[in-house]
Amino acid sequence: MLYFILSLVTSTLGSLIGIGGGVILRPSLKLLGESAKSAAALSTFTVFIMAVISVYKYNKSKKIDFRTGIKAGLLIVPGSYIGTFAIAYVAESFINFTYLFVLFILICLMFFKEKIHKIEINYFFKLIISLVIGFCAGILGIGGGPFLIPLLMFVFHTEIKNIPGTSVFIVFISSLFSLVQHAADGNIDYIKALPLAIAAIIGSVIGTRLNRKTDGKTVINLYNIIMILLFLGSLAALTLNL
Repeated sequence: MLYFILSLVTSTLGSLIGIGGGVILRPSLKLLGESAKSAAALSTFTVFIMAVISVYKYNKSKKIDFRTGIKAGLLIVPGSYIGTFAIAYVAESFINFTYLFVLFILICLMFFKEKIHKIEINYFFKLIISLVIGFCAGILGIGGGPFLIPLLMFVFHTEIKNIPGTSVFIVFISSLFSLVQHAADGNIDYIKALPLAIAAIIGSVIGTRLNRKTDGKTVINLYNIIMILLFLGSLAALTLNL
């Protein structure tokens, strides 16, 4: 029941904002006793289910920039696959510190968004950035959503109203490949995954409906708040474990 509620909340927020929900779900599962690998696998599974339903809903509202989504998604996939494969060879402490560092970078990007938004980036650096994002998404098991909001804003200059839908579409692409790798490695406990999946379906429907009633700037502000809270929570947890 606890896993169901957790998935419902994270999937609702993930589909509403476009972050997928893995960035919240993964550390929460770890706090409930899952190993880093198990948490990443269950998180990826849940994020994928959420993304499937959300993409369908956002597409009906015509709030997905498929052209940008395909460009970014296809570049992220190779990095995501490598990141998922690397989990088996990376210490859990490294994954935890990487997660904290990534949150800090994302917060800094959004804090200085007015200056960064004016910077033009050539195709080569878009490729490099997307590959790195995919790798981090795979190794952290967060579907890439938290990275995609800044990516779509600063690199691809996507309209704010289309950012959540386009982000979820990319999450769908990246999480699909990560999910295949987790399944092949036997990392997924399908008994635990079932309530997570059911809640993800419900949460994605709620989240996309809420998005239709929320303006773009509010969605971005919600993203910023969630990132700050996650950073502070993760920092506190990591400090207690040292």
